[in-house]
Amino acid sequence: MAKTSKKQSLLGQVQPSTKKPIKRKVQNHRTSPQQVAALKAQQAAALQNQQSSLNEEKPKRKAKWIILGVLLALFIVFPKPKLITYEKLGLVASSVYWPGLPGIDPVLFDSNLHPQPALERNTLYLCHNLKKPDTCQKYQIIKQEGFIAATIKLIKG
Repeated sequence: MAKTSKKQSLLGQVQPSTKKPIKRKVQNHRTSPQQVAALKAQQAAALQNQQSSLNEEKPKRKAKWIILGVLLALFIVFPKPKLITYEKLGLVASSVYWPGLPGIDPVLFDSNLHPQPALERNTLYLCHNLKKPDTCQKYQIIKQEGFIAATIKLIKG
């Protein structure tokens, strides 16, 4: 009588005939009308929160751009101060000059004199009294520098 031999297998290998698939029962959960209503309310609230957060971000972005545009326009339109170096009889001085606006007189920031410029002729008249032209003195403008140099001069004092 011959004995039947078993097939050899490596560790961890399983023969397909010995393993049976496990079937699970699918449970049909029926939700009550209150649960359905609660789920719909939660979904609606979540959707509303998302929409409101998106709507809040858009005006903030627009407001930032509008403010930046207004500031840029003001910077371009309004006159900027200049650093002017002027001399008379060998005496050289530097002052920050602001040309003013229509209706506002020009200003030298470090002087109490009233400037009357003629920048195209490189001349600056400094007057004690604007109503009396004989109180003005004529100065020759040597150099004009821009906004950054004027700002540095104002900061350093």
